[in-house]
Amino acid sequence: MAEDEVATKAPESDAQETFIPGDTPAQRGASMGLQLGLQRVWVPINRVGGTILRLTVVIQEITKIADVDVYITKPSDYPHLPSKLLLFLSSGTGIHSKNNQLQADKFASEGFVVIMPDLFAGDTLQKNAIDPDTIPDSNSSLIEKVKMGLADTAKSFMIDMWLARQSQEKVLPLLHKVIEGAKDEFADAVANGDGVYAVGYCVGARYVLLLASELPDTVAKGQALRDEEQGVVRSAPQIRAGAIAHGKSDHSGLKTLRLTVSGTSITKEDIEGLKAPVTMACTEHDQLFPDDVRAEGQKYLVDNGTPHEIQVFPGVPHELRVPTPAQSVYREDCTQCFDSIDDPTGLNVCLYCYNGGCCADRNHAKIHHESSRHPLVLNIQRKRKKTKRDEPPQKISKLAIAAETEEDRYDTRTEVRCYECGIDNVDKSSGKLPAVVDGVLKANTFARQAEVQAWEQEITPCEHTLCLEQEPARQIESQALGHCSMCDLKENLWLCLQCGNLGCGRQQFGGVGGNSHGLKHTELTSHAVAVKLGSLTPDGTADIYCYACNEERTDPDLAAHLGHWGINIAEREKTEKSLTEMQIEQNLKWEFSMTTEDGKELKPIFGEGFTGLKNLGNSCYLASILQCLFSMPAFATRYFHPHDPVPEVSNPAEDLETQMRKVADGLLSGRYSYPDTDVIASEDSPYIPHQKGLAPAMLKHLIGRGHEEFSTMRQQDAFELFQHLLKLVTRSAHPFSAQDPVKAFRFVMEQRLQCISCNRVRYRSDEQDNISIPVPVRRKLRVINSDESDEKPKDEFEPVTLRECLDIFTGAEEVELTCPVCNSKAGFTKRSLFKTFPDVLAVNARRFELVNWVPTKLDVPVVVDDEPFNLDVYMSSGQQDGEELLPEEEGTAAAAQFVPNTVALEQLEAMGFPRVRCEKALHATGNGDADTATNWLFSHMEDPDIDSPLDLGGSKSGGASASVEPESIEMMAAMGISGSQARKALKETGGDVSRAVDWVFNHPDDQGEMEDETGQGTAKAEGQSSAKAIAGSTDLPAKFRLRSIVCHKGASIHAGHYVAFIRKPIPDEGSESWVLYNDEKVVKAVDVEEMKKFAYVYFFSRI
Repeated sequence: MAEDEVATKAPESDAQETFIPGDTPAQRGASMGLQLGLQRVWVPINRVGGTILRLTVVIQEITKIADVDVYITKPSDYPHLPSKLLLFLSSGTGIHSKNNQLQADKFASEGFVVIMPDLFAGDTLQKNAIDPDTIPDSNSSLIEKVKMGLADTAKSFMIDMWLARQSQEKVLPLLHKVIEGAKDEFADAVANGDGVYAVGYCVGARYVLLLASELPDTVAKGQALRDEEQGVVRSAPQIRAGAIAHGKSDHSGLKTLRLTVSGTSITKEDIEGLKAPVTMACTEHDQLFPDDVRAEGQKYLVDNGTPHEIQVFPGVPHELRVPTPAQSVYREDCTQCFDSIDDPTGLNVCLYCYNGGCCADRNHAKIHHESSRHPLVLNIQRKRKKTKRDEPPQKISKLAIAAETEEDRYDTRTEVRCYECGIDNVDKSSGKLPAVVDGVLKANTFARQAEVQAWEQEITPCEHTLCLEQEPARQIESQALGHCSMCDLKENLWLCLQCGNLGCGRQQFGGVGGNSHGLKHTELTSHAVAVKLGSLTPDGTADIYCYACNEERTDPDLAAHLGHWGINIAEREKTEKSLTEMQIEQNLKWEFSMTTEDGKELKPIFGEGFTGLKNLGNSCYLASILQCLFSMPAFATRYFHPHDPVPEVSNPAEDLETQMRKVADGLLSGRYSYPDTDVIASEDSPYIPHQKGLAPAMLKHLIGRGHEEFSTMRQQDAFELFQHLLKLVTRSAHPFSAQDPVKAFRFVMEQRLQCISCNRVRYRSDEQDNISIPVPVRRKLRVINSDESDEKPKDEFEPVTLRECLDIFTGAEEVELTCPVCNSKAGFTKRSLFKTFPDVLAVNARRFELVNWVPTKLDVPVVVDDEPFNLDVYMSSGQQDGEELLPEEEGTAAAAQFVPNTVALEQLEAMGFPRVRCEKALHATGNGDADTATNWLFSHMEDPDIDSPLDLGGSKSGGASASVEPESIEMMAAMGISGSQARKALKETGGDVSRAVDWVFNHPDDQGEMEDETGQGTAKAEGQSSAKAIAGSTDLPAKFRLRSIVCHKGASIHAGHYVAFIRKPIPDEGSESWVLYNDEKVVKAVDVEEMKKFAYVYFFSRI
């Protein structure tokens, strides 16, 4: 091998190696390294401009410490000159690997006594299992490729089996013995370094982290954790400091086959246990050390003050690897626009991180390559097989079971391209490519995977899975797993976990056959729990059904229960759709025709601003709100930048800015607004195909991430989503030149309290971005005829006007309060009016009443004119001459800033939390509900000041004048939080960055403090030059006009269907008209007056 190859080769490389310059005869052959004494070796040395080789002399030997084989290499002048002891934990190739020894020798040349233990007790990965020279090239014969394909499968199996043997329980005791033995044998080196140091690669990297952690003593020695009742003795870190490297291999993946197995993955828990200093050399998008795990772990280390250094090296090519079922594969549309595999140029899917990029004029795939340096992509082009419609679609009246696969619907063409080599048609049979390409094509799309995960959040264990008692174990022969025990069906097979019987399931949507023999077995034996064999994945997921509960369930001990019958879940491969996937497919089959009263279909509209959104399964609430928001100039101006470069982020699918810009481009550009070309109407049919619609799956995932409701696939309240989305947009980072679009919705309501007895008043201002108005309910009288059926007639209601609803909303009401001046208990009158008006007024019409404690929607008509209407009468006049203000109570500043939510405070105290903790939790979480405050309490139990009284008066311990470290502000700025917000949040939380971030998220409307000339923060008090601008405008007249509405059909806001109506100019018509957005269907609306009466959310634009 060439010198530069040796110098840059990773220690865990498993390629065939020729001998390096200067190899001595003793180094060649099987006896290499067994002799004691001085050896001359070439080691790589990093220099400016590249890496060179340097000849050095070290002392090598392979011997035993505590009966464990070790490779030891020492400086040639040891022990005459002091050295430090270094533990070198290698990859799976072990202590006899030349590359591992070369790296160990390099450390020895720098003054370390290096001990490389045989972590695997002689059971290393066999070289012939990962020899790249056995991989066929493009010139190999078909027979050779078939043979090598079988060999590659066997190698993968060998690696999996090897990994299963290298458990933590096996390796940690071995390391424990080596460290104790080394401390005796090399006591001088240990003393000189004040402890043992360690460095690890690949498999060895994780064990460096474990050695640097404080673990229960039994775990540190590889044993199971003792019963907690006996007490847990924790073992201190066994090393003084450590370093790990997670590197990558040659970009091609065509001639290099390297160990990349899940057993080397680093988890968040591995990092959170660290107590000793550790440095980590990482690469971007490393699947064995994922970016999110690294980020969460780094945050934990920072918060807990653990010394560490993390270096992330961009542009390092990644390993070719088959995607796991848990990984997101963006193989349907681009992560930065809605170009898809159905476009003529197709979609390029990165074969390293599975990002999807378009390759037409925008070429986001090339931009991804330039930023990530991932060279190989899979280009996928899909073309729909033509279908013909002779008449408008019929409304579905029943669910038909008909098998149709993707192959039946599409013709798909694929090719592998290499950006680095400029090759457009790489041989897909080379190296790992066949398995990787096949894995990408078979993987669920990101949209479908997100839907599956959202549905699966509903599934829980039950008493029958948790308390399952299995019959005596036996080995089920593989041929017995081939068909149902009562018939010859070979698919849709369910294994009884109690007795091991195999029965077919029920007939399923999509043509999946079944004779219900699994259910028959349950009726005969009362065995409740069964698992679908075709749904098993190596990750441990599967369809589990409890016949006793008649529900899908999960089994926390599934692997053990399957192992009882001799089935190793790690060796299983998913071959059939899961129940969840079939349920989603069924949901998406439901459609209805949009017709007029005489049966004619509404005419579709196409062009800029007339693009529909595909229903992702109960996602109409999201589609209707997005259509309304992006029809507003504030959102369009903020996010629609078709000629600007895309945001530079490592993972576009997980970036809110990118996804908002993607949706804006999709909805407003007109680029995707055209009839579905896959459907052809006959010449005699008036039917015009609708659009395909865009699938905002990535944005939906981001909006719902971490939210109890919006992360599910259930129908949701569109108005609640609107409020949640505005909060997310406000919290996100905005470029300096861009304005938060939510400002267009913000205004100030002024509340006036007046004592009924002494007439003193108090004013309070609250910033809002919407109002929720009550709709009065007046039922019409019904005349009951004797001829009417027994069915309960539907209630009818008298219509009300929008102005009547606003009059009620702004009207005066009496509240029971005690006056602090006259001590009268007569109460107060309270009235809220507009202090300022927004550019866009969002109004929620509350048409609900409680029926048996369940909110039930009422169809009360609200009459809203298209003509502008004036809101001047609802403008607050502020304090009047002669009005006497109520005096501020004692402790006014603190009281004005924070008064605990009484209901939440009582609930928290009832749980047993001390009052001071309850107040602190409510203050930190925005004084909201008890659940949020409880979560905060559990995550801050260890705070040193958890029992200190809440200090809002400016003490050093955490009041408003607490000093703020510039580093903390910079850290929060990196998260997209403005300096003024960060400054105030840090002062409110005593300088704790973690709590300050929580504070910002729970106070999204607080813009923080500016910095004065002295460098100290100053509150934006009214009248100062740095004062926060008041939201909204006081200009009159305040005229508004209805711009868009969100309508809902159904008895409950959590069921039924949402659509949007938006007023805008229609091409070729000139004047404005109402347009209906019903998921992907966009048509000119008819009878909109009737729909306006029953709208759920109204958006009014100021004119």
